[in-house]
Amino acid sequence: MNTRTTVILFLIVAGLGALILGVERYFPSAQELREIKRGPARFEKDKITRVEVLNSENTPLTLVRDGAAWRMEAPFPDVADPQHVAALILTLDGVEWVERIHREEFDDSEWQKTGLDKPRHKVRLFAGDNVVHESWFGSRAVIENNYYMGVPGKLGEEPAWYLAKSEAPLVLQIPTATWRDPKLLRLPAEVITGITLTQASGQIVLARENEHAPWSLEKPLRTRGSKERITELLSTLLNIEVTEAKDATASSSNPAKTDAADMPADEIKIVITSKPRDKSYEITLKKPADDKQTNTTAIAAWRKPVFTVAAKNLASLWVQPNNLRDHLLAQIDGERLEFLTLNSKAHPEVSLRNEGGSWYLLRHGNWDPANGERIARALSALNTHEILQFTADTAADLTPYGLDAPFQTITWTPSREKPVKLMFGQNAQSTQFFAKYEHEPFIYRIDASLLPSLPTDGIKWKGLGALRFTTFALRRLSLALGANTPIILEYNPVSAEWKATRGGRDVSDEIDRVKADQLAGNLAKFTVQDWAVDRSAAIEALKTPFLTIQIVLGEPGRSDGPVREVEILFSPTQPNATTAFYFGQVKGDPDIFYMTRNGLLQIAGSDIFKPKQVK
Repeated sequence: MNTRTTVILFLIVAGLGALILGVERYFPSAQELREIKRGPARFEKDKITRVEVLNSENTPLTLVRDGAAWRMEAPFPDVADPQHVAALILTLDGVEWVERIHREEFDDSEWQKTGLDKPRHKVRLFAGDNVVHESWFGSRAVIENNYYMGVPGKLGEEPAWYLAKSEAPLVLQIPTATWRDPKLLRLPAEVITGITLTQASGQIVLARENEHAPWSLEKPLRTRGSKERITELLSTLLNIEVTEAKDATASSSNPAKTDAADMPADEIKIVITSKPRDKSYEITLKKPADDKQTNTTAIAAWRKPVFTVAAKNLASLWVQPNNLRDHLLAQIDGERLEFLTLNSKAHPEVSLRNEGGSWYLLRHGNWDPANGERIARALSALNTHEILQFTADTAADLTPYGLDAPFQTITWTPSREKPVKLMFGQNAQSTQFFAKYEHEPFIYRIDASLLPSLPTDGIKWKGLGALRFTTFALRRLSLALGANTPIILEYNPVSAEWKATRGGRDVSDEIDRVKADQLAGNLAKFTVQDWAVDRSAAIEALKTPFLTIQIVLGEPGRSDGPVREVEILFSPTQPNATTAFYFGQVKGDPDIFYMTRNGLLQIAGSDIFKPKQVK
């Protein structure tokens, strides 16, 4: 091989080498491709306890988890906005690498454009004492949401540089001042178990055992609290927004523990306690100049600055005790009741008991089904009745209110609790009505419209199901209008067949079997309109009944064996007239009911026969 050929081959090999080096420079290796696909190491977001951010001006932002909350350590101590912190952690965990880049691929001016020579933000996340994520962010790339990013190498290693897709830089660009929590108090309402309001006029203390327990007013008097009004109070407190923060002086940042006598007339101190978190939060607020003003100044004992804050209804925090009392007469949980008892001067005691969700009335020595709808209406009336006036918080003499000898009482007994007795009285002129719980000193003035919902005559609590039987037990029906010959319907529960006689004549072929079945079904679940309190007129009317129905019942599913008879009588409420209501009575039952004309027509049986065909 001559010299000329050797030189040519050398140049070709050198060119190929340069080409290979150039390709390797601009195209990622297989290892880098696997690294890009794998992405940055992920971390458990819930275990992050500390966040450190350093910007290009070396201004630190340090956030530390404090139980369920986050607080700022730098550049100033305060409570941190949890939404900003969560957004930063979430976006850091969502970083995606697009491409690995190398410093040698850029000249000095191009490298400066990446912002990686002096990263705009350096971020470290800690879980306890361990760093679980560290990254540097430079400038925005041409592609949307793409940024130049660096990952510091381990000890002695060079950093790795990437083109990355991330929204973390957008969060990091938030001004430092806005990392402060904009809520003066960020606390879930359900963990709050106590509120103390101290102002120059006195102190109000509200408390509850837990989020499911009712609020009570503990001071200046002990009584039930208004759920709605205390909820409104909490809503105002928890929605106070910080609009400005200023460094506090030593005296203002640590307000003295004062009682009502020491409070300035235009200030209120609010202490909110949380049993679940075993913490309390103290706030001092200046009273707005008028009810329409939404801005004022506030000091939060657990936060350093003095704040300018804004909220709707700020003036409503300066509240009087009666505004927070329960304005509803009762708070009865109907699902937990076992007994209801009504006493009055006009009627014998009414006793009701609950068994498995069904109510029963003690009447004539027997526990009969009670009117569940009436009981539900009565409880609803008690629970929704607005107190007209808190008449007296203590009363040595109950006589002016008629409560020394109540004309009516109602007692309810919840499961595994003591009975609660509510007494009703009236003034001497019977123009005002009052209520008082037996074991409480408070007297309430109420509207008399409540009382009709609590009838004292036991008949009013009786169930409206006057008759109940299964059609499988039916043997015979007899329907007689006045003195007319009765229609007798025989029923075979085994074959479900009907036979009929009228005046001794077999008219079975004329029966409309569908309507006969409907008649039997209506009687089997016979429901009355209401029960009569005054029986005298009804007893006289039922001596000559307008309609008599006899029902013969036997053992269900059998056509033989012993039977029993039930007879129901009906008469109009006005003699010899077609009336909207009828008196009714199951023979042998002392109680008399009302039946509507339409309801009576459903069981009169006048249409159980097929219509006669016109020749």
